Amino acid sequence: MFPSGQSRWIDWAERTALFLLVIYMCIHTLPRAWNSLVTDFPNYYLASQLSAEDVDASRMYEWNWLEREKDHRGIPIRVIGLVPITPFSTLFVWPLANLKPLLAKRIWIIMTLALLIPIGWLLRTMTGLTYRRIALLFALNFPLYRNLEFGQFYVVLLLLIAAACWAYMRGRHAVAGSLVAIAAAAKIFPALFFVYFLERRAWRALASGVLVLVASAALSVSAFGWSVHRTYLREILPWTLHGEAMPPYVVSASISGILHFLFLNEPLWNPSPWHSSVLAYSVLQPLLQALFLAPAILLIRRQDVTPRRIILEWSALITASLVISTIPASYDFVLMVLPGCALIAIQLERRRYAWLAALLVAYIALGFPTPVPFAVKGLQILFYTPRLPLMIGILVGLYALLWPGVRLQVFFRDWSLIGWAAAMIVAVAFTVHSTLVRECAMRQEFAYRLPIPSQGYLNENPQSDGTGVDFISFTLGGYHLASSDLGSNHAAFPLRGGAADTDALSFARTGGHLLVEQAGTAQSTIIDLQQSEVSAIFGGRDPAVSQDGRSLAFIRDDDGRGRLIERPSLQADSSADVELTPASLNVFEAAFHSASDYAFAASTGNQAPQIYLTSAAGVNVPLALGESRYPALSPDGRWLAYSRFDRGVWNLRIRDQLTGAIRRVGNVPCNEIQPSWMSDSKTLLYSTDCGRSLWFTAIARRKVIP
Repeated sequence: MFPSGQSRWIDWAERTALFLLVIYMCIHTLPRAWNSLVTDFPNYYLASQLSAEDVDASRMYEWNWLEREKDHRGIPIRVIGLVPITPFSTLFVWPLANLKPLLAKRIWIIMTLALLIPIGWLLRTMTGLTYRRIALLFALNFPLYRNLEFGQFYVVLLLLIAAACWAYMRGRHAVAGSLVAIAAAAKIFPALFFVYFLERRAWRALASGVLVLVASAALSVSAFGWSVHRTYLREILPWTLHGEAMPPYVVSASISGILHFLFLNEPLWNPSPWHSSVLAYSVLQPLLQALFLAPAILLIRRQDVTPRRIILEWSALITASLVISTIPASYDFVLMVLPGCALIAIQLERRRYAWLAALLVAYIALGFPTPVPFAVKGLQILFYTPRLPLMIGILVGLYALLWPGVRLQVFFRDWSLIGWAAAMIVAVAFTVHSTLVRECAMRQEFAYRLPIPSQGYLNENPQSDGTGVDFISFTLGGYHLASSDLGSNHAAFPLRGGAADTDALSFARTGGHLLVEQAGTAQSTIIDLQQSEVSAIFGGRDPAVSQDGRSLAFIRDDDGRGRLIERPSLQADSSADVELTPASLNVFEAAFHSASDYAFAASTGNQAPQIYLTSAAGVNVPLALGESRYPALSPDGRWLAYSRFDRGVWNLRIRDQLTGAIRRVGNVPCNEIQPSWMSDSKTLLYSTDCGRSLWFTAIARRKVIP
């Protein structure tokens, strides 16, 4: 392939580079991966363990709830979270769930390395590259090292997609559709290949894909129950598509992330964008995504069934999906091995060595992390996201290879292509409008934000301490009880008797008491940081002290299901505990004034949660409030504040306990949760993720009673 005078030098360079990179992997990457338990393997491992242990996992997407489960199992990682991972993808780790976490990860690493062998065979069969060159492309792919270190899933995904492409080339369309369906159930974006099958009129692939997708969903529901899937479909997936399932103001190679930096303000994370314009963001995000994705669909030619055309079309769809991804991570780009092999094979065949060199530089560079300063402002973001323009360059190259032979007059006579183009135009117009309305409405909440100078990524369960606010703050160091007087940085409370890395996941402050849940191995313990004579509560969470300060309530979990418990005296021990709710109810959270005056949110079976109120006779009566959570009783007993789920989000409402009248407080397309009353019984503190990302809440305050 190379001129005879250069072939020997090229051969030596390839061998040397491969040898050095393998040595680097063996002495640097593999030891780090082998001996560490870092994100993201523990996320998959813990979820699969919950399924294997038959734990009620309906709340496993809640950061706080999953952190508690991680702590109780002694998994040695500081923080954990499942957003935006699909439940089905965690089942791939299910066979390892009964092993110790580090041993499970080591087996996963061995399996990942073993999968490179069949992937290499598939790539050689499809592209004609030698095994050495395929191995070199793997070794030059820095995201592969991240996959090994983090215990990620994307080598498995690469195998599924490569095998599907190979099967499609050989006319085994049912197999191809089935493999794509498994990949889509795990990571969503491979569902784009269903569009490919539809345009190619590959009905067997489409039919088998739909059947396997339904079977995968059924398997996942049988493992985790319907409730968690309802949460994923209604709450996780929409925010993921918006680019706000994870903090959008962390520098990443995504169109959505860059546009957030440039055009959207957020009081703490991005107070000074380059040009604050919700309109610019709302127009550019869907428009740019459509422009980069559209050719991958419109350039599909069902009449051309040659292997080269098929692998180029698959490569274009893979690359386009990574370009328009709203939350791409470094390890995602291991998928670029397939497009990289296809492009390099073509350039070698055509002896285009200058283009080959440019492609190799782009391929290598897109995998390397770019150092980012602590604070990036304005147009600086463009200098710290080189991966995106590199990916766009590779995508444009793929489209250039797909273009020859395309005739515009044929396009305008192809009603299928015209239909796709029209559908994308309509989708862009609809998305522009809906995004504009959504982003404008979310910013209405900014007026109620408390001016706390320093917060964690997630700040929850705010409670008034008289002069300021206490809340749980989540940072990369864990969950801590924090306090702010609204004029200075918050300070964390030291946890009596707890280690520095102990998580504080819930608390209650009232009448001289500060009860804090310390999440430890096997169970949580509630202690009083201000009065040491108060008995510790073992196996409890979410404490609440009665109005008279004499008794308390807490929730005790059994296999993921909560039971509301009363302890009649703060000085009593567990022998005095009284169960306030039956085993048939799974209690999420509660508000407690006394044993005869309390409210709680709970679900039965796979039903959505609703709020119950105790009656004068001590009977728990469900209120007709719809799907609702986070009850809060006002100090004067007149009002019940809560969050109701409506149109995909949780918004605040209040109920007059005397008349039963309901009044809506919030009407925004984001979440307002965890309300608590201030002492005047007129003002609410609450958590809100408006303008941020899903459940990465800030603290807000609003007067709701005149």
